[in-house]
Amino acid sequence: MSRLVSALQFSAGPRTLLRRFLGVPFRLQTYANLLYLSALFPLGITYAVVLPLGFSLGIGLSVILVGLPLFVATVLGVRELTALERYAADRLLAVDVAAGDAAPPLTDPVAHLKHALTTLSTWKGVVFLLSKVLVGTAAFTLLLLLGTISLSLLLVPLYYRSVNVGVQPVSGEMNAEPSVEFALQTWEIGLTIPFRLTTWYVTTLPEALAVSAFGLVATLVSLHVCNVAARAAGWYASLLVGGTDRSAIRRIVDV
Repeated sequence: MSRLVSALQFSAGPRTLLRRFLGVPFRLQTYANLLYLSALFPLGITYAVVLPLGFSLGIGLSVILVGLPLFVATVLGVRELTALERYAADRLLAVDVAAGDAAPPLTDPVAHLKHALTTLSTWKGVVFLLSKVLVGTAAFTLLLLLGTISLSLLLVPLYYRSVNVGVQPVSGEMNAEPSVEFALQTWEIGLTIPFRLTTWYVTTLPEALAVSAFGLVATLVSLHVCNVAARAAGWYASLLVGGTDRSAIRRIVDV
């Protein structure tokens, strides 16, 4: 199915591709992707602090039996958070992250705890939750970089009079002479184009509007990049938490 979709996408005409490119800010999925990416970093920090603390205290205090309830609570909490993460990825992203078979109910605590400790989905959830700090850091960096560049260019007409906006080479001027040479038997053809880049600042409204137009294109490109990043995050979520158990608390509430 994915190959068919890819083939259809690549076989689309120029008008269709242009419509997709320009229509990215008008699609609800774009903002769902941005919401998911924005939440990755704070959630990753939270998981990176809470989960190691819960496991370390639970294991460390288990010798005096105080840590066993804490360890069990951490494991059950991981399963609930994994179910919540799977639900969020399935609802917000353009991926299918389906739940697996139902675990034993909480009304049978022994069977439920045995399943929670021995099933692979629990420990896949641990890996996924702890790895979100790395995924979240990458997403935060991407959003910050693309957002700063796009908005700073897009809003140039609002502040170009009070802030120096333009191009300034490190040495004040940059000279380059790229050349291309073609040799064919005894003939040799060379083409050299001198290029000089000097300091340039936006000083007029037409120049500011031109930069803003470039910023609009940069914003559209940034949104497409964020959509691709969200697809990668969705693929990662489906790989680790796809097929994991449903939320036990939600099953109780639904009943």
